[in-house]
Amino acid sequence: MRRTGTGSAERGGEMRERLWTKDFILICAVNFFMFAGFFMLLPTLPIFVVDELGESESQAGLVVGVFTVAAVLTRPASGIWLDRWGRRHIMILSLALFAVASSSYLAAFSMVFLLLLRLFHGAVFGMSTTAAATAAADQVPSSRRGEGLGIFGISSMLAMILSPALGMALLQHGSYSLVFLVGAGLATLALLFALPIRHPEAQARSGEEGRGLKRWIEMRAVPYSVSLVGPAIVFGGVVSFISLYAIELGNPGMAGGYFVVYALALVLSRMVSGKIYDRKGPDSAVIPGFLLYLAGMVALGLADGPVLFYAGAGLIGFGYGAIQPSVQALVIAGVPAERRGAATATYLTAMDAGIGLGSFVLGLFVGWWGYRSMFLIGGLFVLASMFVYRWARTLSREREGERKTA
Repeated sequence: MRRTGTGSAERGGEMRERLWTKDFILICAVNFFMFAGFFMLLPTLPIFVVDELGESESQAGLVVGVFTVAAVLTRPASGIWLDRWGRRHIMILSLALFAVASSSYLAAFSMVFLLLLRLFHGAVFGMSTTAAATAAADQVPSSRRGEGLGIFGISSMLAMILSPALGMALLQHGSYSLVFLVGAGLATLALLFALPIRHPEAQARSGEEGRGLKRWIEMRAVPYSVSLVGPAIVFGGVVSFISLYAIELGNPGMAGGYFVVYALALVLSRMVSGKIYDRKGPDSAVIPGFLLYLAGMVALGLADGPVLFYAGAGLIGFGYGAIQPSVQALVIAGVPAERRGAATATYLTAMDAGIGLGSFVLGLFVGWWGYRSMFLIGGLFVLASMFVYRWARTLSREREGERKTA
């Protein structure tokens, strides 16, 4: 049985609690295959809507948007279900439904059916990703939480790097049916890898759900979760407009290079920042992360060629890679085990909401003042979030002090 609570690192000092268990590796594999199926559809589904169904580009955007809305709306309920009925039941159910949804694209011959399918797929994606993130938080030892959650996040980043190119290659050399069939296969692999995972028994049913809003949102997770909204807004805006910015700079090919540099920096950051979090504390990872993210936005805003353009990609990737898993670790550390599902749902909802708002909010700045100003003003969102994080840290220390004196 996997050890929980105080482990060897806390008792003996020298030995470290084991991170790379079979169950941790399996949950990382589940996350990879789940996100691979998701990211593979991002570049291919809009093409399917326009070319195969004969709809407009705006309809293609609607197909992408309803997925995100459904995922956001499902997350709070998913957190409650995870805490009430246990990780395994909700994970297996959500992944089975995820596989069904992924397979159903093979029968998508009308726009109405596709929109309904995207709502269903988005809802079960919100459930399954919340379940996977909560299960990962259960699996990693507390003394290596920053490192473990950083590594867990790398699995989705690898999917982001590899699967869009896979989807386009399958479309170029095969057909839409082949793309959907491979997507269904990836979702099925996620389900199969989830089946043997053993979940710790220290899960809720304690009744500590609260009433009203407190039942759906873990209030202790809100301050740290809000500190992620700014970086998430900027991320959503950058993803939406970086290709157009590259065209404005006279080098459209830089957009593809941006995502490669960004993803590599993100992976490297997660490998490094998690260890810094565990050994030197969260501020040593998060504050430099915010500053690097801010520097990256300034670099993009001042770019007139590939040097600053790619420097901005690397700085943003390294900064975001340090912020995101560290804040997630703080969210998990601030709640009892029986409320990790709700806390994870709160954290992910804040991120999704920020990303969803990003293209709209920063798009306004593009319309008013252009791309350069948008990136520079976007940096202010990052700066504001750093101060929110500092407030959340102060609030957390005050709560900790109250518990010790009680």
